[in-house]
Amino acid sequence: MIIKYINLFQTIIIKAVIVMMALVILSATLEIGWIVIRDMLNPPVFLIGVDQILDVFGLFFLVIIGIELLETVKMIIVESSMNVDVIILVGVTAIVRKVMIIDIKNTDPFFLMGLGVLIIALAAAYYLVSSSEKEFKCTLDYEKE
Repeated sequence: MIIKYINLFQTIIIKAVIVMMALVILSATLEIGWIVIRDMLNPPVFLIGVDQILDVFGLFFLVIIGIELLETVKMIIVESSMNVDVIILVGVTAIVRKVMIIDIKNTDPFFLMGLGVLIIALAAAYYLVSSSEKEFKCTLDYEKE
């Protein structure tokens, strides 16, 4: 009996998260469009500075991360499971975004070393998961009543 209510609660929360994520992704996409148009219309016309380009690329990756997260949440509903490799790829995408927008001149060297270790760890984890014969999934097994 209580499992039925927990499943209903999970479904409501997941659907609410999907709607909120879709709104955030839409908002970020509109903001990117606004920034590109604004930067192209400011003098010099049709030329965007390097700093603005890096900011826009960072926003593009933010939208891509949001879409990947939305796809992961959708997979939870459809398949009642999460693929570990997809989660790792979302992490890799987030790190790539960070690397693209980082200001190396003003960044602590220990932070850069930590970021490098994180990139190596995520790459190794993805390699191990994708090259394994096993299927790594976090399944949400429950009895439907």
